[in-house]
Formats: sequence, structure tokens, C-alpha cells
Amino acid sequence: MKNRQSIFGKLAIAGFLVLVVTGCGFDSSGLQPSTGKTNEMVVVTPGDAYWNGKMGMEIRQFFGQEVPGLPQSEEMFDMAHVPDANFSKLFKTHHNIFIVDIDPNFKKPLLETKPDLWAKPQRVVKMVVPNEEAFYDAFNKNKAAIIELFNENERHRVNTAFGTIQDYTITGTLKDKYQVTMVIPQSFYIATQASDFVWLRREAEMFSQAIMIWYHPYTDTSAFDYNTLLAVRDSITRKFIPGPSGNSYMKIAMQEPPVARRIDFKEHFAIEMRGLWEVEGDFMGGPFLSYTFVDEPNSRLVTIDGYAYNPSQEKRDLIRQLEAILYTYQFNSDKTE
Repeated sequence: MKNRQSIFGKLAIAGFLVLVVTGCGFDSSGLQPSTGKTNEMVVVTPGDAYWNGKMGMEIRQFFGQEVPGLPQSEEMFDMAHVPDANFSKLFKTHHNIFIVDIDPNFKKPLLETKPDLWAKPQRVVKMVVPNEEAFYDAFNKNKAAIIELFNENERHRVNTAFGTIQDYTITGTLKDKYQVTMVIPQSFYIATQASDFVWLRREAEMFSQAIMIWYHPYTDTSAFDYNTLLAVRDSITRKFIPGPSGNSYMKIAMQEPPVARRIDFKEHFAIEMRGLWEVEGDFMGGPFLSYTFVDEPNSRLVTIDGYAYNPSQEKRDLIRQLEAILYTYQFNSDKTE
């Protein structure tokens, strides 16, 4: 993984176009399930020449950017290109579709987006520009918002699947004992419980996934300090996450410091952190991600954390699954009667 400095700044999307949600009269209840692999998208351009030229390079570099916090280089999205002339019904069922159309009749760029247009769940984003040069300016101003739409759809797809195999015993325990509402699939089990901490594990034949939740009283914004968040995670994992040998335990791998950023987590302020963990006194390691936010009704700071172990194999999709599960967290203040 390339070297990066830790990021602890305000997330800003400047100057993006109005997202027009188009209404095409489709009845979502009659749509077939969307197709495609996890973290995959179909990109439609006016022709192969655009894809093989500067436009395609800009698109590939952005949507194929390296996922932060992984031990090896893995792209955010895998892309399949389709020229507009070949964009048939076969491709319209894909779950992520990005379309670029050049139309000289347009005086300025237009960005349209619609969920579940030809299949479900699906996200279609279409950018219409008057010429190729207009594309670059519009894309650069809007690409952060566009990729978040596709990220949101990926989380939705995973949670749609997990929602059918929810472990109601675990979710009930989380709600009753910790006042935490999350959707946890049946493949997980509760490994450790404490008054302010819970550890959920999934042990498969070739890989492991885990979720940790911890909280403590919230005092002030210093709790969101980057170094404080690192120190708290290390203190939690040293206490509750033992390694395979005596006196071994999980800790943050600081050879490449975790990346942190301020985000809007389900319309609430949060710090997202992505990085690597390792085991003191052993050779285990892998990626983790976490979200830290204030639970105002309970006057506490909450961290929901997911990590994966899949030695010598790719880990992007495992982290994406954990991200989707963490995003099922429901704030008490947002619940409706």
C-alpha cells in the first residue's frame, strides 16, 4: 500500500451540479434483481475512442483509486466499459452504471441520478455535457458526490442480503443491553461482553471478520482528536482482543498510520478511520475501519469498529461487508414511532 499521511480535515465537496432525480414511471416492485459483482460498475461512454483516451483515463483513475487502509493495493471499483451503441438490456441490469453522453444541444452540463431504474437495487448516474472539455470540469466538481452514491448503493446491496439472514438474538442483545440498533447476520456470534464493550466474531474457513462496539461518557470535542482515538482503540483491543499466544494482543499497526476523516454518517457528525492492525507478539494482521460519533440521547461517545483477517488474500470485499453492517447503526434520535 502506498504511503499516506493521516488525514484529519473537513470533508468538502465544492461546486457540484444539481442532482436531478429523474422520474421515468418505473414500478420498482416489478424490477428484477440487479446483477454484477461486489464493487463493480459499468461505464458507458460515447465510444471506445473516449474510453481509450483522456476521458477514460480520468474515469479509471478516480473510480479505480486505491482503497485506503488495506495492506495491499486494491481498487475501489472494478470497471467494465460499454460503448453507448452496445449498451443493451443485458448491461442495464447491472447494479452500478455510470453514463457519459455528449450532446451539443446542451448549453451546460447536466447530472442525473436515479435508483432502481432498470433493476433493484441499482444506482444509475448519467452526465450529459455539450462537449468533451466540459466533461472534465463537471466530472472533477462532482466525482466525490458521484462515488458516494455508488458506495451507498454497495452498502445497500450488502444489507439487503444480510437483512434476510439477520440474527435476532444478537440484535436483541445489542438493543437491550447496549441500546445499540444494528443488523447483524447469523454468521456472527458474541465473543465477549462487558458493560461498555461487545465483540462480535465471524469465523469462516479461510477468513475472519469481527465487529467491536464500545462507548464511554462524552465530555467535549477533544474526544475526536486523532491521537486520542488511536490511544483509545489500542487500550480497548489490548484489554479485550487477545492474540493466539500468551501476552499477545491486537494493536494498531503504525508503520502506515491510519487515515481519518470527518464525515456525515447518516446525517450525523462522525470520524471515519481506516488503517491496519497487527498482533503484538505474533504475525497476524489486517485492515480495520471505524466510525466514532456522539449518541446524544444517551450522552455518550460511541465507536463501531470492524476488522478483517484474510492472510495473503484480497480484503476489499470483506471490509465493504463490514462497512455495510456498521452503516445499519440507527440513532435513537432518528427513530420514528
